[in-house]
Amino acid sequence: MKNTTKQIRWGRLALATCLTSALAMTSSITPSQAHPPMLPGINKGTVLMMRDQANKVAFDQKASSAEAPETKSFSYIKTIVLDPGHGGENQGAIGTAHVHEKFLTMELAYLLRDMLQQTYPEARIVMTRYWDKEMSLSDRIHMANKIDADLFISLHYNAAVHDRAVGVETYFLATEQAIPGGEPPKSKPIASAAPTVAGMNTANDPTAEKPQQGTYNDALATLQRDLERAAQHKQSGMLAEVVQRHLVRKTRSINRGVKQANFGVLRGALMPAIVVEAGFVTHPDEGKKVLAERHRASVATALFQAIEEFDVMMAKQASN
Repeated sequence: MKNTTKQIRWGRLALATCLTSALAMTSSITPSQAHPPMLPGINKGTVLMMRDQANKVAFDQKASSAEAPETKSFSYIKTIVLDPGHGGENQGAIGTAHVHEKFLTMELAYLLRDMLQQTYPEARIVMTRYWDKEMSLSDRIHMANKIDADLFISLHYNAAVHDRAVGVETYFLATEQAIPGGEPPKSKPIASAAPTVAGMNTANDPTAEKPQQGTYNDALATLQRDLERAAQHKQSGMLAEVVQRHLVRKTRSINRGVKQANFGVLRGALMPAIVVEAGFVTHPDEGKKVLAERHRASVATALFQAIEEFDVMMAKQASN
């Protein structure tokens, strides 16, 4: 972990150098001369390319040294979608340190992405957003479905109306939403003090399944679809349990458990999908800890190890 942290810091230094040069080179470029979407004076795609180039330079330099990085391959997982919560006008919670949640989730997503790509270069790691961009809940899960993702992890930090709430928790979709007609669980506290931010009207959800009409043997098709949903829902619960266990161990925070909720960002998922709440920004102590690189590294490592364990579990399940 120490070597990985050094490598990431080196990559960030290289990125900062690249950005300084790029800003100097593009100061005369007008928005009409560059490809949209634009940041003032620089193309976002260029920024992303330079970030990946900086990571590649750091990786290649380490690979050419005596301390070559160890690479692995997943047995079951091919594509992972990381969803940095919020973005744009939807800034998320703001806690005791006065930093918006959308920036914390972005930093966490990039760190986890880099860790996964360095160790599992053959895996496809996709983020729902790569900069401070507003994105609807339905578009996030629709992206994951469209690219046939094997995992969907939505990253968030928690908030409460008081300053006593503390700890980490992991959510997967409520039973009655994942499996129509399923037995609804007893109500539990949801992760956010403003649940409407994560909710969504199913009438406007493009991923919501439309009733089949005129299909031969509709009952059989419906049964098969429900069985697939039940299997996916069970896998989401398994993933949530594994992630929560690793989160508690790595962060040493209060275990608030695995819960189910009707989160719009999880509705319509065709793969194991969870929401991670990596600490309370509204807690006097934890709200400051979540800003630290050490805490972010602990959360990213916990998720990294949980994904590895879940891959082994799914591979065993697939072989049975």
